[in-house]
Amino acid sequence: MKYSPRNILKSELIRNTSVLITGTVIAQLISILLQPFLRRFFSAEAFGTFAVYMSMVGIAAVVSTFRYDDAIVLPRNDKESANLVALSLLFNFAISLFFLIVIILLKGRIIRFLNLPSTFPASLLYLIPLSVFLINTYQSLNYWLIRKKKYFSVSLNKMIRRGTEAVAQVLFALFKNPKGLIFSDIIGQIANVTAIAVQGLKSGFNFKLVSVTKLKYVYRKYSDFPKYNLIPAFMNSCSFYLPPVLINKFYSAEFTGYFDLSKLVLSIPVAFVATAISNVLLQQISEKYNSRKSILHDLKPIFFIVILISIAVVLVISFFGVDLFKFIFGNEWELSGKISRIMVWSFALSFLVSSFSCLFFSMRKIKTYSVWQCLYLIAILCLLLFRNIEFVEFVKIYVIIEVICYTALTCLLVYIVSQYEYSLKRGKI
Repeated sequence: MKYSPRNILKSELIRNTSVLITGTVIAQLISILLQPFLRRFFSAEAFGTFAVYMSMVGIAAVVSTFRYDDAIVLPRNDKESANLVALSLLFNFAISLFFLIVIILLKGRIIRFLNLPSTFPASLLYLIPLSVFLINTYQSLNYWLIRKKKYFSVSLNKMIRRGTEAVAQVLFALFKNPKGLIFSDIIGQIANVTAIAVQGLKSGFNFKLVSVTKLKYVYRKYSDFPKYNLIPAFMNSCSFYLPPVLINKFYSAEFTGYFDLSKLVLSIPVAFVATAISNVLLQQISEKYNSRKSILHDLKPIFFIVILISIAVVLVISFFGVDLFKFIFGNEWELSGKISRIMVWSFALSFLVSSFSCLFFSMRKIKTYSVWQCLYLIAILCLLLFRNIEFVEFVKIYVIIEVICYTALTCLLVYIVSQYEYSLKRGKI
């Protein structure tokens, strides 16, 4: 197969990815284009506090389905998949309720440990379990839509979520409500879950397919997901969300706000492209892996696109990062531009790996991925040794750790795909 522009555009994988990317781009643009406005109404401290809040939600959300949602696209029949959705929702409700009880009992200690500003109302912690429940309800149903190849619906739901959140953010900003960032996120999530529930029913999901017997069956059949991926996924989530928490604890919510803006801007390629690619690859590669077919023709064109985007991002941020941040967000965000020039290298690698990380699940290499996740968390926890250095130096240490870890993961991906393709050729001999 020749990788001409015409052949690439004819690829089903590229077409499906394009649908998801289009919806994701529009949804994320709604949020990102509002940032210059919001950054002038909400302080760096407000954004830093919001970043810590979302970090706690992110860490908690990764465990609340026991990772059974990752298996929803894998079964050969819809009945089995529907029971995986139901099982994920049951775990999600139970774990979210558990988090609520913990917060009720320990909210004072949690606030002191996180070094949250004195202006942060303790009652806002109660919204964390609600956010966790809403996020994972959406994620479970989203996997169902991906399984059914309802990529337009997936894109539409993303736009509904971001559009609703944006309207709420503007209203809270105009009324100068410092809690508006958190409230807007909740409102957006509620709209998102409502939309995807309707889409899920339209695409054939029905609770009549669910039974206690079948729930027990899928619980046992896919037990490798909680056994081998729950703790490592939790570790991976901690690795991603702990840096803002540590910066808030070691420095202040203001510095966390600067870090959060840099992270937001540098994550745009991941939000726009990598997530969409990964979602489509998960379904496409799962089918080919089950049929013992080559996957190289699907991966190569995607790889070329990802590399080009990575190079472009590194060049733009390295040469124009500081000026862009000052012009777009205001002079007070100059520090975000400076640290973005440091962080861009790790985020470029993260973008590359995030686009293809679903291969570990599609190709049943969960244990291998789990080992890397454990090592990644250990590396991130090494940041605890650098709490007494200057903020910019702390960011440099963080980037070095990220680059080393993602380089190792890239090598693992190359090895896994090479071994699979070699096994196919050996089987034909």
